[in-house]
Amino acid sequence: MLWLVLLGLSACGLFLSCSRNPEPISRVEFLLGTTCGVTVYGVKDTKVLDPVFQRVREIESRMSVNIETSEVSEINRNAGIQPVSVSEETFRVISEGLRYSSLSRGAFDIAIGRLVSLWGIGTDRARIPSKEEIKEALSTIDYRSVELNPEKRTVFIKTRGTALDLGAIAKGWAADEAARVLREVGIQHGIIDFGGNIVVIGSHPEGRPWRIGIQNPETTRGSYLGIVPGIDLSVVTSGTYERFFTGPDGMKYHHLLDTTTGYPIRNGLDSVTVITKESIQADGLSTTFFALGKEEGLKLAESLPGVEAIFVTEDRKVYLTSGIRKTFELKNPEFQVVE
Repeated sequence: MLWLVLLGLSACGLFLSCSRNPEPISRVEFLLGTTCGVTVYGVKDTKVLDPVFQRVREIESRMSVNIETSEVSEINRNAGIQPVSVSEETFRVISEGLRYSSLSRGAFDIAIGRLVSLWGIGTDRARIPSKEEIKEALSTIDYRSVELNPEKRTVFIKTRGTALDLGAIAKGWAADEAARVLREVGIQHGIIDFGGNIVVIGSHPEGRPWRIGIQNPETTRGSYLGIVPGIDLSVVTSGTYERFFTGPDGMKYHHLLDTTTGYPIRNGLDSVTVITKESIQADGLSTTFFALGKEEGLKLAESLPGVEAIFVTEDRKVYLTSGIRKTFELKNPEFQVVE
């Protein structure tokens, strides 16, 4: 979702062109199943980005279900057989995923791997599964079957056939780690965009907050409905526009799957955006809030410290948590903020 970055870059580009600061340095690579972009300011050597992407590739190699040698793939292969020893970071990300799974009472569930694979949304094998296939996949979804052993740092799926999928949380961890690496080498101003997981480092080079565009869920990427200003924060959106396909029945099937029906979630929401300091938290909560629906999602968001959220419904209404009402700027007159 690189267009989110451009809102900050366009203004920043105007500033830099009339200053003595060097032009921004950017790099884009396809990792974690999405387009990952990083832009930094105040440096001239592009090698400063090398350790960032090396770190992201390391995370992908451990957590991607599409890599047979990954730790998550090994966990899934050993479901119902034996515990698997994993790295400290994989253990942490799975622990966080289980926390959000519990918080949502399974509406968000990292043990949804079989169902995700069945639909194949976002791949060249996307299809509508049969009712029998969905019923079988649903029987394998249960985050409570995942057993963690902190002392041995092992993960064990107790139920055969159950599979983890960290797609709704691993990008957030990767974005946080990318920001950490950049800060350690002295970067004070930068933007990380990992497929819609946005992290801004510091402030805009001009000394003001970044202005981050929130995608209009009814249009293609590049059109925004509002703006969130911020310094040192993460903004993550989960929406029906991100990955989807149109079935032979003419219906749109998006990638946010209902753990009770086995089909894409249909609860009147088009998107949920979460604003927090940590991207892993924003990543997990954006999917959690979407799965819970507007009423329950808003209630949970308001109860969590340091968390703000923007809910956009199919009838073009925008619902905001209390802490962001004064700073959110609605830019599209077709939408209405509900007080």
